[in-house]
Amino acid sequence: MRARLRPPGPPELYVLAGLAALTRFWTLFSPWAVVFDEVHYEKFVADYLGRVFYVDVHPPLANQIFMLWARLMHVGIPTLAGPHPAPAMRVVPALAGTLIIPVFYLLLRQLGAPRVLATLGGLLLLLDNALLAESRVLVPDALLILFNLGAVTCFLSARGRGGRDRWARLAGAALFAGLAVSIKWTGLSALGLIGLVWLADVRRERPPRRRWAGEGALLLAVPVALYVAVFAVHFARLTHYGRGAMFMPGAFKATLVGSPSYDPRVRVSFPRKFLDLNYAMRQVDASLVGTDTVAASPWYSWPLIERAIDFWSGPRGADGRQASIFLEGNPVLWYGIPLALVIAGVGLYRRRARFRAWRDPMAVLAAGYLINFLPFVLIQRVMYQYSYFMAFLYSLALAVVATGAWTGEAGAGGGAGTGGGWSWPGGSRARWYYGILMLAVAGFVWFAPLTYGWPLSQRSFELRFWIVTRHF
Repeated sequence: MRARLRPPGPPELYVLAGLAALTRFWTLFSPWAVVFDEVHYEKFVADYLGRVFYVDVHPPLANQIFMLWARLMHVGIPTLAGPHPAPAMRVVPALAGTLIIPVFYLLLRQLGAPRVLATLGGLLLLLDNALLAESRVLVPDALLILFNLGAVTCFLSARGRGGRDRWARLAGAALFAGLAVSIKWTGLSALGLIGLVWLADVRRERPPRRRWAGEGALLLAVPVALYVAVFAVHFARLTHYGRGAMFMPGAFKATLVGSPSYDPRVRVSFPRKFLDLNYAMRQVDASLVGTDTVAASPWYSWPLIERAIDFWSGPRGADGRQASIFLEGNPVLWYGIPLALVIAGVGLYRRRARFRAWRDPMAVLAAGYLINFLPFVLIQRVMYQYSYFMAFLYSLALAVVATGAWTGEAGAGGGAGTGGGWSWPGGSRARWYYGILMLAVAGFVWFAPLTYGWPLSQRSFELRFWIVTRHF
């Protein structure tokens, strides 16, 4: 009798991926309008298609990915450079947003969470309205989060392994870390967390010098090489004079076709261009200090999402209803996480035996939260709520693990991967898990109209607007 082929990985991983795809791609092309920062990224993609030089505050990998998708979908410069919407471009962030959910599940599994607890974490992240809204517009944050999580998950999967398998997983972690920092400089947080945990492992295990030196070189060299390669593509592609040339020195301007000072005899080395452009990016970033917008918010307000961002508002219909999209988190999660962490603190004091097995995973997650949050304290320029997403993911994972420890969930051991059996929770654990999940579903459904842009009457809008009304 022929053996039945089974897909790799547990079935709940595919359920999570399917539900994530459903929520991210549902009515993705609505509204047929330019939403929030799509106006900026459409212009960057138009510059790539037209080979026109530009300067952004972020590294160019996301725009290169968007450009490849635009070429594949035959989205042209007239659409991207003008005031016209290009909803087809949202497929890339929606796909990245879809993949974030199963990768978050795998992150929890690599930290030793049993399958049922990792599934709970994946479902809760799936039900966050803010991350969902950010994954449905043409902005790079979903790509940044996916690569960041992928790097840390790959690294955690390498712990406790040896030989070629370990080296391959470390190489994957380094590759994803390089992709993350090539999307935004804040992507360095992935490499920071990996480096911190790796150093702790080296100190504890005392491996041979040749091994730890090689691993350290790999984890550093691959992201640097990838970051440099992304800029090499940038210079090779953008050869014509554009608005970004104003930030570059005269010698570089002379290399751009169409520049008033264009001289085909001028040659500037790649290292010089690389350093000049990164300095220009830093200067553009510094120019934002002292500016402010209605959507901006200080870093200390992010954990309780005190400033919802108005992504888009449509015209009011004859029946008085109006469609709006807000970046507004599921309050059950955003306000429930601090409560869960307080409970965890009480648990550490009263139920130390239960929390002892979770000490290392909780330490990694706490470090991930701090690395992704504390650096923003030092940034002076205008900032926005979406900069907190990575820290939010780690705080959610920490809350899920703490809840599991509080309810007596037994850890599966570090590096659990996708193996292990499925154990349905019973008794008080079942009540905890199902109660949390049902509350999260209720919060998600209630705020879904403000996530998907469904028309609401003024009364219905005000019933949901209670949580954001203080910000306007």
